[in-house]
Amino acid sequence: MASIFLSYSRADRPKAQIVAEALMAEGLAVWWDKVLRAGQTYDEVTEGMLREADVVIVLWSATSVKSKWVRAEATLGQRTSVLIPAMIENAERPIMFELTQSADLIGWNGDRADPRWREFVADVRRVMPEDEVSAAAVPVTAPATPVAPATAPTPDMTMELTFWTSIKDDDDAADFEAYLKRYPNGHYADLARNRLAAIARAEAKAAAVRPAVPAPAPRIQPVPPLPSPPKPAPPPQRAAPPPAKKSSSPLPIFAGGLVAIVLAGFAISQLLPQDRIKPVAATAVVADDTQVAAATVPEPAAPEDMPVTETVSLSTAELVPAPEVEEIAPEPAPPCDYCPDMVALAGGTFMMGSATNEPGREPIEGPQHEVTLAPFEISRGEITGAQWTACVESGGCNGYRPNLQESGAYPVASVSWRDANAYAAWLSNATGDAYRLPTEAEWEYAARGGTTTSYWWGDRFDAANAPRDRVRETTSLPENPFGLMGMLGNLSEWVEDCYVNGYADAPTDGSAVLSGDCSRRVVRGGSVKSGQGQLRAANRSRVGITTRDRHIGFRVVRSVPPS
Repeated sequence: MASIFLSYSRADRPKAQIVAEALMAEGLAVWWDKVLRAGQTYDEVTEGMLREADVVIVLWSATSVKSKWVRAEATLGQRTSVLIPAMIENAERPIMFELTQSADLIGWNGDRADPRWREFVADVRRVMPEDEVSAAAVPVTAPATPVAPATAPTPDMTMELTFWTSIKDDDDAADFEAYLKRYPNGHYADLARNRLAAIARAEAKAAAVRPAVPAPAPRIQPVPPLPSPPKPAPPPQRAAPPPAKKSSSPLPIFAGGLVAIVLAGFAISQLLPQDRIKPVAATAVVADDTQVAAATVPEPAAPEDMPVTETVSLSTAELVPAPEVEEIAPEPAPPCDYCPDMVALAGGTFMMGSATNEPGREPIEGPQHEVTLAPFEISRGEITGAQWTACVESGGCNGYRPNLQESGAYPVASVSWRDANAYAAWLSNATGDAYRLPTEAEWEYAARGGTTTSYWWGDRFDAANAPRDRVRETTSLPENPFGLMGMLGNLSEWVEDCYVNGYADAPTDGSAVLSGDCSRRVVRGGSVKSGQGQLRAANRSRVGITTRDRHIGFRVVRSVPPS
């Protein structure tokens, strides 16, 4: 019996052969469909070998992630043995396997001394029985007779059922045709034929009821109107005096009112004894504090026992006090149009890594340890497409132009670790400040925002704080307690550190780890395609420095000089 079952797409056979031969050279027994003997069929042997294997290695590529067969083998392998996925191309893994850590064999050419290969083999050996680890490095020949399991398989573990379950709700006729080609007399053959017939009927019905495009209506030329008979000349009329020009000024209105007041006062004065009338000056005041006119208005005399109150003329400024205007200090201008907005963090001491009882924890997140950081500044959001374009257009970033989102406000993606460092170097040269990628400790300190929970908002996942449907503009995401956006979710983010398998020898001053496997660097934060466990503040993964993944971006740090 082979201890390893290798699952792959036929399009990836050359790469699968390199992997299989390298595994056998490591002393591991491998089965893959190339070792089928004459007369044997895939269905005869595959289920037995897949069910009996200790480890199932699935090679994910742009082709295999779409293969129903590879998905079915990976699903069955996950149920009956240990599944170890390996990425041989940049591809989006099926959603049900997103939470399973995948080895990085992208660009690997068979070099068994490659650190990535050595770690991959170590992962395989850790999950295999000890007697299998020391097996001779010889290819395994499939038995001449069909391999049957010792006990009858449970119905939910058959390849046929797994394959049928993966397609039964589809509307793609090609899936059901593939099933019938593999299982012409299978348990679900009649259902597959019925689904094909139903799909055909639906397509025919849709074609029959599809409305025809109406022909354009003929264009009707407008008929010119008949000339109207001449009208008789009107009798001569006396020219009316031109209308008075309406003035937009309020002065006539005030003047008219003043005249009315004068006349009313004069009329009253005629009714009262003349010796009890006291003249008073009336002054009209308009909105611009201009005195329009002044006239003497007779004022009724007060009784002898009542004192006379002098009338005081007030300007409108005195009548209606002007509101106080609060002066708003302008925000400080950014150092340059293309510079990222930076947030200053005071630094301090925090616990890095995850506690042993944290849900979703992986061993590489420990041991939890205390780290003390100096003050630093970190960009409020991920570097955007507009900021990356400024770098390229000024001759930086090696001229690399990734496929940007429809708006320059979206974070730039599909940039490798080397690309991110090229941007930091360009920004440093353009501004005179020292920009770089954050260290892993700086990144986690910033992501936690002073909290100790799994996420900066608590211990339970909340999709409102880390949307998983699509990449967003960073500025549209909620801020953590430090005022940073998109630290968890949106895009995964590069950090400076080389990958090491845990924190046993991690520095306590927050500096970067520059030993270990430096062909791969640490990626933090998770993306819109990550599971809840990968979006925790302590979660970490490893990616090759030349990988350009559409779900990986970055942000930058600026060191604060000592005061």
